Amino acid sequence: MNLEQGFQHALANQQLIHGALKRVHIYVTRCDYEDYFQEAMIIYAQTYVNYCQRKQDLSKFRPYVFQKLVWRLTDMLRQEKQYFDFHSLEEFDFQRVPEEEMTKIDFIDWQKLSQLEKEIFQEHFMEGISLAVIARRHQQTPRNLRYQRNRLLDKLREMQQK
Repeated sequence: MNLEQGFQHALANQQLIHGALKRVHIYVTRCDYEDYFQEAMIIYAQTYVNYCQRKQDLSKFRPYVFQKLVWRLTDMLRQEKQYFDFHSLEEFDFQRVPEEEMTKIDFIDWQKLSQLEKEIFQEHFMEGISLAVIARRHQQTPRNLRYQRNRLLDKLREMQQK
């Protein structure tokens, strides 16, 4: 069994792949739909080869590969979201702002930010310290700081739009 046979099987079962994409809310209207479809084809082909090497009974393969596609595509969406959440402040371009100039960023109303939000802004966005380290420093949970960071991002976006 080789990967070419896996791709041939994937081509014959494109409807199953489209169904898995639909299950994880990746619709044809997305600009990156074709990218996800190609990833799903690769996952399908690899899964087919691995499944055939371990088992001979293909009667249970369709539900198995469908679930495998759903899980892997969900993981990919989570990774994309984490990447976007982490890099979403690039629009503000804080890396080019010297620390002493931080108070001169004109769209930020510093009085509307809590002390913790100011510290997250300074330590996480300006200095690049991870939220886990900041959480230990301030005796907070990383989950709470992620929540605070997201609230801070929302506030900054609102301030920038005004």
